[in-house]
Amino acid sequence: MPPSDAGPGDSPARDTPYGRRISDPGALRALAHAGRYAILEKLQSDGPATATEVAETAGLSPSACSYHLRLLAKHGFVEPDDSRDHDGRERVWRAAITSWVSDPDPDAGQSGAVDAMLARVMLAASDAKVLAFADRAAAEPEWREAALMSNSTVIATVDELREISAALMGVLRPYFRTARPLADAPEGARQVHMSIRMAPEPPRP
Repeated sequence: MPPSDAGPGDSPARDTPYGRRISDPGALRALAHAGRYAILEKLQSDGPATATEVAETAGLSPSACSYHLRLLAKHGFVEPDDSRDHDGRERVWRAAITSWVSDPDPDAGQSGAVDAMLARVMLAASDAKVLAFADRAAAEPEWREAALMSNSTVIATVDELREISAALMGVLRPYFRTARPLADAPEGARQVHMSIRMAPEPPRP
């Protein structure tokens, strides 16, 4: 990934077991937009594409997608891709990072607001995927039986919640796209959206 003064950069110190740590408010603000978030997800899951090819997924015009792709590139999320043949009229883009972790600088102005905005964009994108599966689940009984939709409440301290998070991510890690590309997976494998949500309740009196 090319370094970017305005974005996440490429220092190993910014990497975590879960992906690239992003603390720059400008980079996080760039992701806190439904269209740009959809563009990045599309490139991460389906590979290189042009602005026209991601336009329908993002719900934007190709010209608008071109603008948003350039903005994502400014912050190091995407980069030009020359490995795919194209007619030269449109640039092909690819995801420059496969996974990331939001870690806003608490001393930066409006970091809390940006983090909350990004969380809402992420949750809306996740909700759309889960609801789409719920609508078609009856037609795929085997996948419906294997899938999990659960609302649970646990009692945990901060340290215990960290342990739970690490344990869950440890179970998932061997199945991530980076560790197991779809092309190398067993026959019949699909990409499966997973959303783990842990929302501590406010302290009680």
